[in-house]
Amino acid sequence: MVLSERVKAALLAAIVAVSAIGLLAAAQSLRPQPPRLSSGISIAMAIEGAGWTILYASNDTRNNTVFLFLLEAARTLHFGLRWSNWSPPYSAVFIEAINESTNADAGRWWVFWVDGVYADTAADLTVLEGGETVLWRFTTPQGG
Repeated sequence: MVLSERVKAALLAAIVAVSAIGLLAAAQSLRPQPPRLSSGISIAMAIEGAGWTILYASNDTRNNTVFLFLLEAARTLHFGLRWSNWSPPYSAVFIEAINESTNADAGRWWVFWVDGVYADTAADLTVLEGGETVLWRFTTPQGG
């Protein structure tokens, strides 16, 4: 049986698409995951916007990444939170706005520190062990 060029091209396109999906799935499976907690941990957080501050703390949260704890705070205290999911090679969450303060406004961006240390990973990849203080600040990022 001889296949036409059109059928061959369609088969090749299908193979390429399935391969790409497989590679993306493999990359996501290799992404580090925070450990599951058997009991809650204690975390405190301050969010400093332009002229406002939000304080939130929990003594029994199971949300053990900076992003999940920020999401918990937004849902509990009813303030706006907007983010985007970046695909590989970044495979991370990017915070776009908190409480209606949006990135790039007057050159300021949302950045965070954990226990006074400037973050070098994305919020969803920064795992909290308990006892930390997270600070989100709407400011000009360090080095920029």
